[in-house]
Amino acid sequence: MPKLHYLTCPECGKPAIDGQTHPLCKKRYGLDGLMSLYPYSGIVQRAIKQIKYRFAFRVINDLLDSANIDRIISWKQRMEKNNKLVIPIPLHVSRYNFRGFNQSEIVARYIAKRLSVPTEKNLLVRIRKTQSQVDMKSRWERLHNMKNVFAVLKTDSVVSKTGVLLIDDVYTTGATMRSAALILKQEGIEAVWGLTIAQ
Repeated sequence: MPKLHYLTCPECGKPAIDGQTHPLCKKRYGLDGLMSLYPYSGIVQRAIKQIKYRFAFRVINDLLDSANIDRIISWKQRMEKNNKLVIPIPLHVSRYNFRGFNQSEIVARYIAKRLSVPTEKNLLVRIRKTQSQVDMKSRWERLHNMKNVFAVLKTDSVVSKTGVLLIDDVYTTGATMRSAALILKQEGIEAVWGLTIAQ
């Protein structure tokens, strides 16, 4: 399996220690950091496409079993002062019904179990159906496509000063993660990190 040799700041894309957002890049409602397990190339890229478009969701466990999760464990230690929660990026209900599963939920359950941290799949919801990001060529199109896509359902599991780990399959422009982090922070979540299979 290919190795991701370093993590990057989710805002500027330059190398960053443990994937933490650079102090000068930090935004009030932005991601606090980003962790990924693999580079989005070669066998990993093919595997993720099989998962998304050929519904081969069992491949997810193979990818996760082969990954080094030391970086994720360090995230848990870093967030020790906060209540922690793992949240998958949701699919729109129509896409979920067509596919029959959400790959981000499968990853979230796996990671939550390894970290002994609760997961909450019904907290963040997708309220607007969007065009597939794969079909978009420019960064601007992707960012615009993901505006006002998510909403937070108030539940007892969301408290102020919670540390959230947002789960998705791939990080490219970051439009999806940024949109989700924005709404979570606007609702009072103190720290939001992203975790993807690949970037």
